[in-house]
Amino acid sequence: MDELELINLTKQAQVTAASGDRQGAIRMFQEVLEHEPDNETVLMELASLEDDPQAKRDYLQRVLAVNPYNEDARAMLKALEGPAQPAEEPQPQEEEVTLYCYYHPDRPTTLRCNKCGKPICTECAIRTPVGYRCPDCVREQQDKFYTATSSDILKGATVAFLGGLGIGLVIYLLARFLGPFGFFGFLIAFFLGPALGGSVAEMVRRAMGKRHARHFPIIGVIALIVGIFIVALGSGVLFWAIITTGIVLVLAATTFYARLKF
Repeated sequence: MDELELINLTKQAQVTAASGDRQGAIRMFQEVLEHEPDNETVLMELASLEDDPQAKRDYLQRVLAVNPYNEDARAMLKALEGPAQPAEEPQPQEEEVTLYCYYHPDRPTTLRCNKCGKPICTECAIRTPVGYRCPDCVREQQDKFYTATSSDILKGATVAFLGGLGIGLVIYLLARFLGPFGFFGFLIAFFLGPALGGSVAEMVRRAMGKRHARHFPIIGVIALIVGIFIVALGSGVLFWAIITTGIVLVLAATTFYARLKF
């Protein structure tokens, strides 16, 4: 994985964390860490995301091993290892004005977005590593990751469609030479589907300059399936080898979607 791919994966992990998918973000940061074990930024992100105190402590100690002057890491480690403070006596509070959710005006709430300050109910609040945020602020953060232009989307959809035509041709040849109900045909289809879907996804990523668009995985998989169906219907293989066609189509489409989504 080259440096640009690692930078993009780090940004994607930060967006994923901001959207509330903590486990997904941890997996992405750990993948970056496999290639850059001394990445201070990624180590700090993982320390913020981890719930396990020992794992959090390990990441912070690795940060300090890379940069002994990281004050944030020192403060987090001190808070993690310091003695518990005695509970303060509850103080009488002044009566507060009731807040109502910005998105659901009929719902009282005590939560606010920690970026823009809008009141948000528990349904709208999205947990991030830096606190709860509203959907608008999370979307704004995610939009920084989606940099693909209309031209990129058109290129990607075209490549996905052409890849679907190629997969349809492979399905036809597979059923033609190995038979529509042959054991080896089914076996090959199980391995061939993910391989073909992953290959087309990689070609699409390169055609788009490895840039991302919010809804492109859905657009791309539709273009891919349309391409497969055109060949499958035109050659008739959809009717006399429907099982083989279905296996390859489903596995190729799901692999294609997963590769572009994550």
